[in-house]
Amino acid sequence: MNLVEFHQNIEQAWDSIETQCDEQGADVDVERQGSVLTITFNDRSQIVINKQEAMLELWLASRLGGLHFAWKENDWVNSQGVRFWDALTEACAAHGETVEFE
Repeated sequence: MNLVEFHQNIEQAWDSIETQCDEQGADVDVERQGSVLTITFNDRSQIVINKQEAMLELWLASRLGGLHFAWKENDWVNSQGVRFWDALTEACAAHGETVEFE
């Protein structure tokens, strides 16, 4: 994947996060700022998702810890084979909000 594709994939992921949170009525604030997307919950806890351009990775930080995802076979996957979308669903649940990401 080249740098242009990397940024396109990240933007698609971030658009999807915003859309799915909105469509499922999640009580969260989703904010983009530079290379960071933040999901803020009612208790002010946050999930922080950022793009690591130098490594072509997507990073996720939440109450469950930090995870790094690389683009493999048309999906964001970490070194243990966990999909980003599954990890994000689990992270939201740990912050008290049920959102199913695809």
